[in-house]
Amino acid sequence: MGGLFTSCNDIFEDLSVNPNHLDVQGFYTNPESANKGVLGIYSYITTPRAMGASGGRLMANRGDESSDRSDYGSPGQYTAMLTPSYYTIVEPYQLFYTAASQACQMIEVIPTIDFANTEQRDAYLGEAYFLRAFSHFFLFLHFRNIPLMEKLPLTAKDYKPQSSPEKTWDFIISDLMKAKELLPKKGYWTGDNLGRVTSGSATALLGKAYLYRSGIEKYYGNSTTTYYNEAAACFDEIINGTHGNYILMDNYSDNFSVKTENNDESIFELQFFGDVVNTVFNPGLTDSGVWRDPRGYNPPSKKTTADHVIHQWVYDTFLASKDADGNTDSRMFGTLIFDDSDPAVSAKSGDKVIIYDGQTFVDYYGPTGFASVNAQAGNYKSASRKGIDWTLPTQNPGNNMYMWNLRANGLNYPYIRYADVLLMYAEAVISGGKQGVLTPVEAVNKVRSRKSVNLPRLSSVDMKVIENERILELTQEGHRFFDLLRWGKVAERFKELEQSDPNFKKYSSSVYLGFTPNKNEWLPIPIDEVEGNPYITENNPGWN
Repeated sequence: MGGLFTSCNDIFEDLSVNPNHLDVQGFYTNPESANKGVLGIYSYITTPRAMGASGGRLMANRGDESSDRSDYGSPGQYTAMLTPSYYTIVEPYQLFYTAASQACQMIEVIPTIDFANTEQRDAYLGEAYFLRAFSHFFLFLHFRNIPLMEKLPLTAKDYKPQSSPEKTWDFIISDLMKAKELLPKKGYWTGDNLGRVTSGSATALLGKAYLYRSGIEKYYGNSTTTYYNEAAACFDEIINGTHGNYILMDNYSDNFSVKTENNDESIFELQFFGDVVNTVFNPGLTDSGVWRDPRGYNPPSKKTTADHVIHQWVYDTFLASKDADGNTDSRMFGTLIFDDSDPAVSAKSGDKVIIYDGQTFVDYYGPTGFASVNAQAGNYKSASRKGIDWTLPTQNPGNNMYMWNLRANGLNYPYIRYADVLLMYAEAVISGGKQGVLTPVEAVNKVRSRKSVNLPRLSSVDMKVIENERILELTQEGHRFFDLLRWGKVAERFKELEQSDPNFKKYSSSVYLGFTPNKNEWLPIPIDEVEGNPYITENNPGWN
């Protein structure tokens, strides 16, 4: 695979200057072409080499929730395979810069195009600002010391110096503030456009940026300034309906089903499409695809080794969460694949673990569980069900849309949900932010009282309660590593699990080396960037 990626470098270099291979002045001349240009930004982010595989598994597996045997999840296994040249970190690095480049292009050209509908013009321009901010947000969270792409590069060698963290935060926040003002509210996009970002998306990501900045810079930066007021204010706008009416879905599992994508809980959702026709991994080509590669998302099975497991502490956390009648938290069934016939599980009516072709856990795995697949998997009790379209059959029905065709999985990725906003709001207020329409305990209780969950209401909340609720609500949605990072707990947490769980990070294709403080908080800058960019003289700490 490394050799294959090397052959793609010229393609990526070309894309980083002009993703559409077309002269700007000759193509972007009307609203229709501007729309295509904006949609192109989304497609670079959702290609399999970015959030469709490599980036998605980076988000899911860098934390303490899971172990992953796929190449996409490998960076989160902390093995000798993780180097500055490892392709599943190089690919999203390059593609998010490609997306940022395309966003710069659209930010520059949209104001020069004659639009009869100014709301449409503002919507397209707002999308470009949002996606440029999101691209930098992803790069910054993973790689920390990054150059900013503030305008369209003149050539492939138009290198920029690394930005300071404070300047990077300011740039991301500035773009999101512009996007927030330009983008339409929820309800503007309909039909095939449903899922495009809105002012609610920008406001939620802006609040998330303020919250992350306050924690990350406290522990890893040189700033003592916090932005909890700003974070709480953004989340309060979502809660009070300023940007449209967001609600919790009655059924928790509806957030992870193809039938209920882009629902009323979704605030920012990456769009994927199961496509057995446009099957090329490399983006920017006429037959490129934007499916969600299931490798790494797969549970242990008899068909693939590109699978993962969930660590025991997560399973135990769910098992300990009970409703007023003593039933197991329904979110366990929406999150995990596990043996629900175990007497320790008390399922309420309608809660059942269903996997391949409608089979139960015992139907598929038998009485020995994951051990029926391989001995190593037998050390774990659960895997995640999120990220997979479970409606796909395991046998080809004749149209190639089946489970074991990687291109068939088109399940969306709801990156920011209303439940997450409620929990982040509670955290921001508890941390010192100004309270809005809800108290922190009211916000947390809204999440707990979802119709399908219906846990007992709490009389008070603190950070311990919020941290636990985030596990129950958001496991394997790509937030956990960054929660630990901004709480200043990531190194401590890994050390704790290394000592208490003999199977922690051991479901892997290579040996777990342990989490190294002052190194593994950030990924290495890809070697081509370090060697090619004259402004970068050394890699991130611990990676030289």
